[in-house]
Amino acid sequence: MAKVNLTLCDVCADRTKDASPYTIKSRAGNVSTDLCDDCAKPINDLLTKLADRPVPKTRGRIPVTTVEDIERMKAEKAGASAK
Repeated sequence: MAKVNLTLCDVCADRTKDASPYTIKSRAGNVSTDLCDDCAKPINDLLTKLADRPVPKTRGRIPVTTVEDIERMKAEKAGASAK
């Protein structure tokens, strides 16, 4: 006995179109759905648009200096110049 697995688009449910899985994650939660190429076109267009924009590269964490650190550095500098 043969089995056939058919994944339908969750939006249009057209049996003549192949559907692909999509997962969208946001702060509000995650959504997983199967979409055909026609129904997924707005998502794919957005992904293409975002992929073309330049992304600034960061060099890691930005150092943070506390007020206490600044005061300590001033005291060290004053002590070194007094000698």
